[in-house]
Amino acid sequence: MGLIIKTNEFSNLISALSQLKSKYNIFCPKLEDEVEHYRPLDRVNPKEVEIVEEITFQSKPPLGSIKSFLFPDSETYIKFSRRGDKLEIEEPEKMMPQIILGVKACDVRSLELIDKVFLADPVDTLYREKRDKTVIIAAICTEIGENCSCEDFGICPTEPSADILMYKDNKKEIYLKSNSKKGEKLLEQLMEIGDFKTSEIFPVPAGNGEKKLEERLSPEEIQKRMDEFFDSPLWDNLGMLCLGCGTCTYYCPTCHCYDIRDFNRKDQGVRYRTWDSCMFSNFTNMAGDHNPRPTKKDRIKNRFYHKLNYFVKKHGELSCVGCGRCAELCPVGISINTVIKKIGGKSDEA
Repeated sequence: MGLIIKTNEFSNLISALSQLKSKYNIFCPKLEDEVEHYRPLDRVNPKEVEIVEEITFQSKPPLGSIKSFLFPDSETYIKFSRRGDKLEIEEPEKMMPQIILGVKACDVRSLELIDKVFLADPVDTLYREKRDKTVIIAAICTEIGENCSCEDFGICPTEPSADILMYKDNKKEIYLKSNSKKGEKLLEQLMEIGDFKTSEIFPVPAGNGEKKLEERLSPEEIQKRMDEFFDSPLWDNLGMLCLGCGTCTYYCPTCHCYDIRDFNRKDQGVRYRTWDSCMFSNFTNMAGDHNPRPTKKDRIKNRFYHKLNYFVKKHGELSCVGCGRCAELCPVGISINTVIKKIGGKSDEA
């Protein structure tokens, strides 16, 4: 069943984790500039612990997803320098293990989907190192947030496949249950240094399981319905609405488009990877100035077909976890549910 420990104060958990900062880089959800993001634990002062607790156990994810901890928005591949006639190559330093506290089931699932891309042959070694050295502590949702639809995508909010599951009961006691060897090792460390006791139970309430299959469309059914909508006027309507800002792709926990560039100055330089977006006009620009997706209609259509059709054909899964970030952040109100509702039998009007 895994090791289960408990403490009567969230501040005890924060205090114990803080004592591990020489062994781990530790991150938690935090309110910064009025936006919820994951930030280093050492940026949290004692007055902010209560706010961190509130964000950690709210029934929706922070606006910032956790993909940046495994797939950073900018990442160095190699550094290079010229010494006379010789070219010297310097590989990036090895990272410290990291702990991410308060992750929601949707974001845990998003990493499993990105795994299918970066851990397939040929394996992305930078991503694999981060994945292997990351311990995820998932905070269980007991309700469904306003813009959340994780259950519609087959995700159970009470059973994320994280290294550690975390739950706060009505008495405000915090329970942590190991779900992997990495998770068990961390809980053993917390027991040694913090105010924790072992527990025989992990009291997650019943009734929050995933929706029955007949209550939602299967990935295969959605993929087939998307085939039927390829020439729908829906794409013209969404293309007229879309601003092409890319907000949806940067905040989406499963989007993984990137570009690789070289920067050099005199005898030194760096090769690095940066996030890119299929919603940008120059993303598919080719030699000779040919662009197979020249309009916003083409680009937004491709984005939704990748999520709901192409990814299913290749991996058997929908590339969406129902986190609701696109619904909350899109300035013109376009979200994955905009398309899901249409293919579910609604009219083609946007």
